[in-house]
Amino acid sequence: MAENSTNPPGVAAQPRRIPRVDVDVSFDRPTHSYSQRNPPNITHTITLRAEHPITIPTRRTPLNPSEALTSRGYVITDLTTGNPVRTANLVNYEEPLLRTRGFPDEDFFLTLYPNVTVELSTGFGRHDGHVKPRSREAIEHSWERKKHDNDESNRCHVEAIGVDGLEPGHTYSVDLCPHGLNLCEWAPVTADKILVDEWSYVDEYPWTYSMDEERPLEFRTRGATIYVVD
Repeated sequence: MAENSTNPPGVAAQPRRIPRVDVDVSFDRPTHSYSQRNPPNITHTITLRAEHPITIPTRRTPLNPSEALTSRGYVITDLTTGNPVRTANLVNYEEPLLRTRGFPDEDFFLTLYPNVTVELSTGFGRHDGHVKPRSREAIEHSWERKKHDNDESNRCHVEAIGVDGLEPGHTYSVDLCPHGLNLCEWAPVTADKILVDEWSYVDEYPWTYSMDEERPLEFRTRGATIYVVD
């Protein structure tokens, strides 16, 4: 199908500039020890390269660090062994995301402005780092002690959640999951154009997927490394 153009005759069409979101992942310290009470903080430094603002609903997406921890939003690789680390996907029933002003869900609508940096941070562990992390060996040992318990709420997760479930003496790379980024929805407007006063859900807005051929959104990420001491 021919592409429509508003250019005058004889004037070449300008190449379309695809909006791009750059995300740099970093830690506030390069190492972690399981003797420490808190895990390191992870930060996503996000910058939009575009000619206009965009809005992305970030629930269950890799962009939101708290959500990424529990929805396989991170790709963690054990650089010591070369093996990928299986991460947790804690699937619970969730009410559909509201786009109604004044509700807590409003915080999930991230508006990015051209060349303006936004930082999102959380503790890189269970419950956003509010509980003491445990090594993989400690989690597996706890699992063995409780494996006959029928109460699922008491079961331990053997998949990694941040530094929970990693191994001492190993170095790990951490980056955002490309597949999860490809599934992100977005709109070329600010959040105030999306949020409404009446009761409405996120799916009632005409979003575009980042992999859409007509209106793609590009992501470029740069991961970080962390060394687990002991």
